[in-house]
Amino acid sequence: MGRSSCSTLLLLALFLLPAATGELDASANGEARLLFIEAGDEVIFSALVPTGASVEWDFGRDVTGPGSRWNSSREVNHVIHAAGAYNVTCTATYDDGSVERQQLWVVVSWEEPLDEPDANRPLFIALAGSELFMGGWLLLITWRLREEKSYL
Repeated sequence: MGRSSCSTLLLLALFLLPAATGELDASANGEARLLFIEAGDEVIFSALVPTGASVEWDFGRDVTGPGSRWNSSREVNHVIHAAGAYNVTCTATYDDGSVERQQLWVVVSWEEPLDEPDANRPLFIALAGSELFMGGWLLLITWRLREEKSYL
């Protein structure tokens, strides 16, 4: 009885605790904790809070230019071009004065552009092939001259 009641209480606590922690529901493109995007993608940060609560976003640095670190809108759109990891904090202040914070991570990656094909490669191959052909021809002529033992 002791073992099953403890596990039942533990499961009950695990299911009830996240719902009881607060009323703030912050997300980035619908992801609650971690978002991976490519450089240049748009990110929509949204905060669901009760009516009357205020919201403040702290992006940790100026994301899209000077003055873009802080925002007090419930929904914020940013196009992030700089690669890196962004720690975004959403703070909700409720009518009773209580404060709740939720952190989101946005990881922006980029792909290195592929090198353009070497436009001179076919020319290099043609020159190398002709040099090999000429070297072989000179070797053949030299060998024949030595066979005949005629010197210029």
